[in-house]
Amino acid sequence: MLETCVPIPVKSLIISWRTIGLSLLLSVVVGLTSVGEPVDRVIEASIGRVAWRPVSGETVVVGVDDKTLQSLQNQELTVANHAKIIRAINAAGAKRLFVDFSYRRRLTDPDLLKVAAAVHQMGDRIILAVPAAKIQGTEVKVDYWPPASMGDRAKRACICWEYEFWQVWRVPLAVSVDGRILPSFAALLANRPLDKPSVFQLDYSYDTSTIKEYSAVDLLTGRVGAKELRGKDVIFAPTNSAAFDQHFLPGHDTMAGAYIHLIAGEALKRGTPIDLGFLPGLALTFVAMVASLAFRRGRWFVRVAFAMTLALIAAKVALSLSLVSTQIGAACFLIAALSANVSRTRRRDSAQRENPVSGLPNFEALRSQAPFGSATVIAAKVVNFEDLAAFIPGDGIGQLVEQVTRRLQLASQGTVLHHDLDGTFAWLVPYYQHSQIEGQLAGLAALFNAPLTIGELRVDVAIAFGVNDEFEGSNAQRLAAALVAAEQSIRARALWTKYTPREKEDAGWQLSFHSQLEDALTGGDIWVAFQPQYEIASKRLVGIEALVRWTHPTRGPIPPDEFIVQAEKSQDIYRLTLFVMDQAIRSAAQLRERGISAHMSVNLSATLLDHRDLVGTIRVMLTAHHLPPELLTIEVTETAQIENSREARQTLAQFRRAGIRLSIDDYGTGQSNLEYLTEIEADEIKIDKRFVMTMRDSQRNLEVVKSTIELAHRLGAVAVAEGIEDAPTLALLEQLGCDIGQGYLLGKPQLFSELVNSLAATPQSRTA
Repeated sequence: MLETCVPIPVKSLIISWRTIGLSLLLSVVVGLTSVGEPVDRVIEASIGRVAWRPVSGETVVVGVDDKTLQSLQNQELTVANHAKIIRAINAAGAKRLFVDFSYRRRLTDPDLLKVAAAVHQMGDRIILAVPAAKIQGTEVKVDYWPPASMGDRAKRACICWEYEFWQVWRVPLAVSVDGRILPSFAALLANRPLDKPSVFQLDYSYDTSTIKEYSAVDLLTGRVGAKELRGKDVIFAPTNSAAFDQHFLPGHDTMAGAYIHLIAGEALKRGTPIDLGFLPGLALTFVAMVASLAFRRGRWFVRVAFAMTLALIAAKVALSLSLVSTQIGAACFLIAALSANVSRTRRRDSAQRENPVSGLPNFEALRSQAPFGSATVIAAKVVNFEDLAAFIPGDGIGQLVEQVTRRLQLASQGTVLHHDLDGTFAWLVPYYQHSQIEGQLAGLAALFNAPLTIGELRVDVAIAFGVNDEFEGSNAQRLAAALVAAEQSIRARALWTKYTPREKEDAGWQLSFHSQLEDALTGGDIWVAFQPQYEIASKRLVGIEALVRWTHPTRGPIPPDEFIVQAEKSQDIYRLTLFVMDQAIRSAAQLRERGISAHMSVNLSATLLDHRDLVGTIRVMLTAHHLPPELLTIEVTETAQIENSREARQTLAQFRRAGIRLSIDDYGTGQSNLEYLTEIEADEIKIDKRFVMTMRDSQRNLEVVKSTIELAHRLGAVAVAEGIEDAPTLALLEQLGCDIGQGYLLGKPQLFSELVNSLAATPQSRTA
């Protein structure tokens, strides 16, 4: 019946319609969410990297650039000079002037009246910037408007945009501010009529090197005038390298915000931007892919998939040059999903259900047989099989498998033994033999007390067993459960382990960790606590450590050691670290705005030190939040991984060159040596709390603390003691010359709001 309802016969497809439908559904989800955005962003950034289109020259920039600041001996351009520049631009006959400055900090400056007078002279030919305190889509919150002294004729325009992946991809035509429509600089540059708030995607093909910029000091000294500015739109803006108004444009390094306003306006002059979304590309891709699956049972699928991918990229690039934006991430995901399923199906169809090494049936044969029913599943794993495979020369691993197989068959009691490729075996035990399982496994383990002889080698082999005697679940689930139990036996160094519901819960937690972490990050279950650090001698606040916490809705508080280890295993540690890093840097910047300048410490997993983008990403965060790098401290747990990794040492060196401080965390618990300490040039050494908390009761631990403090000082580093929980310990640390202290006595890990309130209650901490 089904075959008569679809245009393409089901049997002609290499994969099922159900798989195709699920792939399409997931692709739609990818299109509706931001999952597919990286694909589009990479292509768009590539366009920006090879940008070729020159700007029209109708708009120029008068910038407070590095040359201007040097002429002022690196002092800020005065308000009086702002007024002179505005008058000079007006006198030069500029068509319009866009002032990309906020005078919020200078409202009490008496010279601001001079700026107001200059603004009045230009009438409606001048546009004043309105910065956004917060922007979400087209909704903007504004806490500063140009003062009333500037007059009503001067136009107001928004200078705001949202970041995605720390870069500027889209800018607004207009935004809504308390129900009022406020145009953007780009819209006014292009003389766009506006009836509602909207945003549009930038045209990345503009070559920003063709933008003409004149130095403000040249305008003040008369070297730039009517010849350069007459009849042109002029953007007066900060363009020096130290200005906060520096942004990452896809395919480019940082550039002044004025440049982004300019190229956005240039694009709007060429036409009306159109956003097609992801559906057209996804629909065309779906038709092409299904057709390729049906043609000769998918023999041309790979070629069509490759050609379709290239066509999508080419179409996206071509359309973007005509101000038509489209997203192809969902279509690319559909191609990838279908390709993965086709590849998996082909591998499954071509794979034999027999292990080529031992000649035994493999696990696929076990999974596909009749339901296990009341039979018990036994799994056996050769401990350290990978090490044995690497150690035994030639075809010795085949001999090892053969001898292991022969011994295991003695205990399988006539049932069929199944063998996987990684030294894992499994078989079924009938229900009537259930009571004999423990004795059988004990006897089987005894067979492996004698070493195996492989050529001239004598090899000791250990076997760990897992048992699943539950009647519920599919064959695949029951086999997987027995394998999980065998792994548990290896970790616990036990002969055998029975799979229990608790292990099922833990396994479910581990298998769904990635999605649970995503939900926790978006839902606020993962949060950052902040613990203050004080200079012991002066009792001044000098630092704060950011500590990640997870309050699970059903499991309750999860110990950091548990989920951080799991994040490292599942490769989610990078996302988790960036979340904590962003929260920490943001909080440090907010404290700095309140006058509290303290080092913010963030723990970094040693597994991330090989990540090439790590330093660059952190530097972008520091720039985005306007936090000096010297106020950030990266804590790396003392570990041999750093010593043995060239990439890790290079990453640490990059942190140093960027001005970021380094700290060795939990000192005394790893593999310490002077070469290690001098290699990473740490700014501080943190003494592990287990030594600090017991040093008054243990002379050995006291000597460890004392020697570590002396060692830190000899290396030019600061000694930080963790785990200070009582006044006598603090007093003893002060006697030993310890620099900084941290612990419950000085302050518990707390929410940022609680930290701010506690610091506000102790004004002396603000001098740190």
